[in-house]
Amino acid sequence: MGREPFCCEKMTRHLKPAAQPSRHMTYHDLSEALAQAGCPICRLVAEATDRYLRSLLHESVNDPGVREKLRASQGFCGEHAWQVQRRGDPLGISILWRDLLSQAAESTSHSPAGRDRGRSVLCPACEVAAEAERSYLETLVEHLASGSLRREYDSSAGLCLPHLRKALTHRSAARAFLLESEGAKLAGLIEELTEIIRKHDYRFREEPWGAERDAWIRATRKLAGEPRQG
Repeated sequence: MGREPFCCEKMTRHLKPAAQPSRHMTYHDLSEALAQAGCPICRLVAEATDRYLRSLLHESVNDPGVREKLRASQGFCGEHAWQVQRRGDPLGISILWRDLLSQAAESTSHSPAGRDRGRSVLCPACEVAAEAERSYLETLVEHLASGSLRREYDSSAGLCLPHLRKALTHRSAARAFLLESEGAKLAGLIEELTEIIRKHDYRFREEPWGAERDAWIRATRKLAGEPRQG
């Protein structure tokens, strides 16, 4: 499908050129993620982004190329800046933030008053997340089309709706399977939500709770995707 797949291995240095992983590794990551709760693409994108940020703080804060890329993007977006902050690395964060604040201070002293150039380059962590999402979605659709991941997918929670819509943009033999599989998953989730509503009726409040107990949480995940990792 064109470009080589995104680095999905337990990387130690995504920030510098490295050998591309095999499609087998990408497939393995997807197979493992499908066996866990929630949207597999959300999970894998979050893991890839977290690996990138961990690698940046532990190994690359003084790398000139990394620093230049961060200056070009004017740092991270708000979401990823706070994700960096929550990693609790005072030294690495201080090195990066001092560099970016120095750039901002220089800009304010040389730019005409009131002019805001804004961000012209994508946040580096957003770029990593977008590439991971593209690669994993392409690989998932490819293997669903061939049938090699269909059993795992049917047994899983499936994709969140935002990632399902992106998967369905691929013209592939997987489209019909995804529509059928997700249609069944949505019908089951709707039935469980209906059961929650019914059991909140005073006439049925004494009935024991079953698998539907956490359906309202799973419905949020289906509608909006997995919560962001801190």
